[in-house]
Amino acid sequence: MLRCFLASFLLLSSSQLFAAPLFDSDQQLAITVSGPFERIDRERDKEQEYPGSLSYNDPELGPKTLDAKFSVRGNFRLRKDICSHAQLWVNLKKSQVKGTLFAKQDKLKLVVQCKDPDRYAEYIGREQQAYRIFQTLSDLSLDTRMLEVTYADSEGGDARTQIGFFIQHQNRLAKENDMTVFKEMRADKSLLNPERSALVALYMYLVSNTDYSFIAAAPGETCCHNIKLLEAPDGGLYPLPYDYDSTGYVNTSYAEPAGGIGQRKVTQRMYRGYCAPEELTAGAIEHFQANRDAIYAIVEDTRFVTERSVKRTRKFVDKFYDVLDNPKKVRREIIEECR
Repeated sequence: MLRCFLASFLLLSSSQLFAAPLFDSDQQLAITVSGPFERIDRERDKEQEYPGSLSYNDPELGPKTLDAKFSVRGNFRLRKDICSHAQLWVNLKKSQVKGTLFAKQDKLKLVVQCKDPDRYAEYIGREQQAYRIFQTLSDLSLDTRMLEVTYADSEGGDARTQIGFFIQHQNRLAKENDMTVFKEMRADKSLLNPERSALVALYMYLVSNTDYSFIAAAPGETCCHNIKLLEAPDGGLYPLPYDYDSTGYVNTSYAEPAGGIGQRKVTQRMYRGYCAPEELTAGAIEHFQANRDAIYAIVEDTRFVTERSVKRTRKFVDKFYDVLDNPKKVRREIIEECR
C-alpha cells in the first residue's frame, strides 16, 4: 500500500537534482537587510517596491552585499492590529545571485517576526517546523532556511535583530519538477491528484489547519487559499500547502478559529479532506506512521523554540497519533468527517 501511495510523488521528486545552495544547509544564516522598514511597516502598500540591500557572509566568497527590493505580502498578517512588522518579499537581481549562496533564488518570501516579544520568536520557530514536517512527508515541498535577520533602517529608524526564515518561491519548485503553478481563481476538483490530496488533507489535520481550500481562492487571489496548485504535464493538480501561522501547531495568540464549521479554537482538529476511497486514506495514514520518528525529531528540535514549547507541541502531536493508532477514531474523526 505504501509503495503504491508514494509512486506519484517519486516521479516528481527531481527537486534534489536542482538543489540551491541557500537550502543545502539547515544551519541558521545571519543576514542584514537594509531598507526603509519603518516606512514599509507604516504604509504596507502591496503595489510599492522599496529599494535596499541584503548582506551576508558567503562561505565561498566572504562578505557579500546584494541589491534588493522589498515589498509587503500577505493578508491577515498585513493588518496593523495583528502584526507590528509586515511580511516581506525579497527580490534580488538574477545577474548578482549567480555563483553565490542565493543562486537560483532571486525572489523569496521572508517570514518576519510579527511583533517584538519573545513569544513571537517562538511562533517563527514552530511555523518553520511545520514546513520541515511536510518536507519529511514529500519531496514536492517548499524549502526553508532559518535566519537571524538584522533590519537596518535606511532612513534613520531603529535597527532590530530577530529570528525569521526564507521560503522558496513556488515557481522555482514547480520548475524544478517540470510543473507549472496553476493561476486560475478556481480549480476543477476532479483534476486533483487523489494520493496527493489525501496526504495534504491528513497533514492539515496533523497541524490543525482548517483555513485552506483545495479548489477556491481568497478574494483577489489566485487559487487556492493557503494552497498552491502545481500542474503536472498530464494536467493533474498537486496541492502544495503553505502559511501555517493560523494552525493549532503554531498556536499564535492572534489565530482565529474558522467560522461556520463549529471549530471553537485553532487547536481543535477537524478533518477537512474530500471523501475518497478508503484505501487512499489508509495509504496516507501508513505514510505518516512510517515517518513518525522523523516528525517527532523535528518537534523535539530545540534550536529555535523553548523546552516548554516542545513539551506542548509533543502533546499536540501525540493526540494526532492517538487517532491514527485507533481504527475506531480514524473512522469517526477522519473517514466519516470527509466532505
